[in-house]
Amino acid sequence: MVGVLIRMKLAVLRHSTTDAKMALSGLGWTAGICLAVTTLVVACLDFSHPRLLMDLLAVTFALWALGWMVGPIFAGEPALNGEHFHRQPIPRRTLAMGLLAAALVAATTAITLLAFCALIVFAARLSWAAVLVSVPAVVLLLLLVVLLSRVVTLLFRMLAKSRLGGVVTATVTAAMVSLSSFSWILIIGVSLLLEYGFPPAFSTVVRALPSSWGLLAVEAASRGDWPWTVGPLVALGAAVVALFLAWSALLGPQRIARPVVRGSSAHKAARRGPLFRGDQGAVYLKELRTWWRDPVRTQGIVMGPAFSIITALFPLIFGFTAGFPFVGAASALMAAATCANAYGQDGTALWLTLTVPGKEKADVRARQLAWLTVFGPLTLVLTILGCLLHGDASLVPWALAGTLAALGGGSGLLVWVSVVALVPGPDPHKSKNSPMDHGDVTGQSFLMFFLVALAMCPALGVAWAGHALDLPALLWAGVPVALLTGVFCHVKLGSVAARTLRDKGPELLHLMRSGKATSTTEETGEDAGPSPFTTMSGRHQTLMWSAMAVGILGVFPQGLVPLGIKLSGSPAKVWFLALHVPEPWQWPVVAVMIVIGLAGFRGAYLVYRTEKNRLQAAAAGP
Repeated sequence: MVGVLIRMKLAVLRHSTTDAKMALSGLGWTAGICLAVTTLVVACLDFSHPRLLMDLLAVTFALWALGWMVGPIFAGEPALNGEHFHRQPIPRRTLAMGLLAAALVAATTAITLLAFCALIVFAARLSWAAVLVSVPAVVLLLLLVVLLSRVVTLLFRMLAKSRLGGVVTATVTAAMVSLSSFSWILIIGVSLLLEYGFPPAFSTVVRALPSSWGLLAVEAASRGDWPWTVGPLVALGAAVVALFLAWSALLGPQRIARPVVRGSSAHKAARRGPLFRGDQGAVYLKELRTWWRDPVRTQGIVMGPAFSIITALFPLIFGFTAGFPFVGAASALMAAATCANAYGQDGTALWLTLTVPGKEKADVRARQLAWLTVFGPLTLVLTILGCLLHGDASLVPWALAGTLAALGGGSGLLVWVSVVALVPGPDPHKSKNSPMDHGDVTGQSFLMFFLVALAMCPALGVAWAGHALDLPALLWAGVPVALLTGVFCHVKLGSVAARTLRDKGPELLHLMRSGKATSTTEETGEDAGPSPFTTMSGRHQTLMWSAMAVGILGVFPQGLVPLGIKLSGSPAKVWFLALHVPEPWQWPVVAVMIVIGLAGFRGAYLVYRTEKNRLQAAAAGP
C-alpha cells in the first residue's frame, strides 16, 4: 500500500504540474532552502547569553511547525487525500500509513529535514551523547510537523464551509500577508532580542511547546540528566502516535460544521422601502444575503479590516500610531482588491441574468450598492476610530479623502474588473474548502489594488498640495474631490460594466463553464489564441513575478509609506530604509525606491508583453 500510494502521488504530480506551478514552486523551494540554511547557521552562532541559543532554536522550530500548520491550508488540495479513497475497502490506519509515507516524499519535507538538522549541529557542540539523542529527536520532530499539518488541515477543511471558517481563513490570511509585507520589523525585533535576551516567561512558554521537546532532550543528554533526556523523547513519540491516530479517525467522511441557511425573508420585501423594490431591489437583497451567508464572502468582509488592523498594530512596538487614521482607507482598498471576482464567485449562475433581457444594468448597480452597504459604514467607522485613537486632527482630511476615494473608486472598479478580467472558479455548490481553490485571483487582485490606488491619487494629491502650501482650505478640499472621483467611478465604470456584461455575457458564461475563453470572437470570427499566462515558460513566469514583487516592495512599503510619514511630520523611523539615512538623503532615497518599484512593474509588463507578441506573431504565421 505504501509503495502504491507513493507511485500514485508521483504520477498525479507528473501529470498535473504546469510551467506556472513549477515557477511558483521553484520560488517557494528557493525561499525554503534559504530559511533552512539560515536555521543551520543559527545553530552555529555564539551569544553572550548562555541560554539564548536554545531559546532562539526553540522559536525557530516553533515557526517551522507553524508554517507546516498554516501552509497546507493555503496550498490547495494535496495530490492525495483521504477523500479519494472513501469508497475503497482500505482500513483507515493502513490508508493513513500510506498517505503519511506519500506526504514524506516531497521537496518541502526534505527542506524541513535540512532545517531540523540544526538540532544535530547544536548537539555536536555539546557532546557525543547529545548527538546520539538528536538523531531520533529530528526524526520524531519531522513526523510531528507533518502529522500536525495533516490533522490541522483536515479540521480546517471541515470547518471552512461555515461562516466561522471564513472568518478564521480571512484572519490567518491577513496576518500572513501583513507579516510578509512588513517583515522588516522582525529584523529590528531580533536585534533587540539578541542584545537583551528573551523574557523569562516567553522562554518558558516556547520551551514547553512540543516542537522544543527534542531540544530539551539534547540539552539534558549533554548534562547526563537521563530522566530529562528520555522523558521529552517519550512525550514527543506519544504526541506523534496521538496525531497519527487522530488523523486516521479524521480520514473518514465526516464534518464538524456545515453552512445552514434557514428561513426566508421574501415575504418581507413588500414591506420594505423603495430601495428594495423592482429588479435592482431584488438583486440587492440577494446580494446582501449572499454577503451574510456565503463563507467565501465572509472571507472578503474580514480580510480587508483584518489586514489593515494587523498592519497598523505592528508599528506600536515603536509607539507609532500615525497609521491608525488610515485603517479605514486601507480596509476599503483591500476589500476592493479581494472582492473583485464577484461574477466569478457566482459561477454559472450568470445564465439567470443573461436569460432576462435588459437586466444587466440593474444587476451591476445592485452589486455596487450591496458592496457599499457592507463596506461603507465599516470603513468609515474604522477611519473615525483610528483618528480618535491617534489624536492628531491634521490627518483627518487625509484619512477621509483616502477612505471616500477608495470606496467610490472600488465600487466602480470591482464590477468593471469582474467582467473584463473574470477569473473562472467552481460553482458555489462545488466550492473547495481551501481558500486557494476558488480560482487564481492573484493577478486580478494586483490589478484592482493598483487601479483603486490610482483612483485615490487625485484626492490625496489635492490634500498634499494643501499641506505643502499650508492652506487648510485646500487640504480639506481633498474630501469633496474624493467624493467627486468616487461618484464618477461608480457611475461611469458601472455603466461600462453593464454594457460589457450585455455584449460579452455568453463569452463570460462559456469562460466560467469551461475555464477557458472562447476560441472565436463575434467581432472578427478569428481564433482568440491562448493567454500569455498559460504559454509562458517557467523561467519567464519566475522573472515576471519576481519583478512584480520588486515593484510592490519598492513603491509601497519603501516608497509611498515613508513619503506619507515624512509629510505627516512624524519623527518615527519604524523599519523604512529612507527614514534611517541622514536627513538630506531621505527624499532622494524615497524617490529612488519608487523608481526601482516602477522599474519592477515595467519589467513584469515587458515580460508579459514579449510573450504576447510572440503568440501574436505565431498566430499570424509566416
